[in-house]
Amino acid sequence: MSYFFDKIPLNVVMGVVRRAIKSYGVKPGEIRDIIGLKILDPGLNIPSKVREEKARPLLEFIERLKKGERND
Repeated sequence: MSYFFDKIPLNVVMGVVRRAIKSYGVKPGEIRDIIGLKILDPGLNIPSKVREEKARPLLEFIERLKKGERND
């Protein structure tokens, strides 16, 4: 995921997530699970602490989506 390598900004990823949910019926929990797998992926050549820090705002955004909030 390019977001973890600072190649894509958070707001772009959030837009992609919104579109996936709206247009393709992807559930926020499914996206959360994918992010969780990236945090645990040993093949991702980034320290785990950095992965967790990068994932935190994205996971918080996913939780807001699950609750029905629209703001970032």
